[in-house]
Amino acid sequence: MADQAQNLRELVKKKQKVRVVSVSSGKGGSGKTSVAVNLAISLCRLGVRVLVVDADFGLANVDIMLGASSKYDVSHFLRGEKTLHEIIQLGHEGVRFISGGSGVYDLFNIQEEQLEELFSRIVKLDAPIDFIIIDTGAGINENIIRMILASSETIVVTTTEPTSILDAYALVKTIVKRDDSHPIHVLINKCESKKEAQRVQEGFIEVVGRHLGKNIDSLGLIMYNHDVPLSIKRQIPITVSNPGSSTAKEIEQIARILLDMPGGKTPDNVLSRLFHRMFG
Repeated sequence: MADQAQNLRELVKKKQKVRVVSVSSGKGGSGKTSVAVNLAISLCRLGVRVLVVDADFGLANVDIMLGASSKYDVSHFLRGEKTLHEIIQLGHEGVRFISGGSGVYDLFNIQEEQLEELFSRIVKLDAPIDFIIIDTGAGINENIIRMILASSETIVVTTTEPTSILDAYALVKTIVKRDDSHPIHVLINKCESKKEAQRVQEGFIEVVGRHLGKNIDSLGLIMYNHDVPLSIKRQIPITVSNPGSSTAKEIEQIARILLDMPGGKTPDNVLSRLFHRMFG
């Protein structure tokens, strides 16, 4: 394992300007996957080359939201039936993605060494990639936390509902306990009232700072739009089905903020940090 880790570290030193962003939430229903997919599309439109990794293994739905029929998924790679290149598929606006598989029992209990192998292969990809977006499963478990800490930064998606906020706080607390230097951005989704959402977001950031001693960034707000559920049913993301909508513009603004963040200037050692965290 030591030799393998050294080889991987040497490999990632050659990689330039790759950013690994995990998108997570404390519970289901926050719209996390929709945010990840539409954010990927907006980034592609801004000239960023994006790969989305659906890491909600066994319950994946990124391919559904992208209107693609996945012939292959992570399980085919883990069983050695397909290479990583063969399971990468193309979605709307040039977004490339890897399906996490749906209804595949083996993926519910993916092992640590399998996860490490998957990520090592992703980093070794020859295809030009600027952004890797990891859409984690909702909730908190060891694999989710491992993937979050393997990324260079994390977007925590929540709504203004008290249960969603509490679960988001629990997720942030778990991340901070494991690595208090890990960059975290909070995004409030499905907002009914902009004023209320801003109040909730400011309160959340203040509580995290006071009780956890952690400074987290605001990534913005996405107002509730009844067209979003319809776009999901139609398997056409809102940024594609209605690019002029307020939601599409909000997501584009979030993409621009993410690109301009001081902590998100894509340092050359991002992937080196990634493997340092994964392999020690």
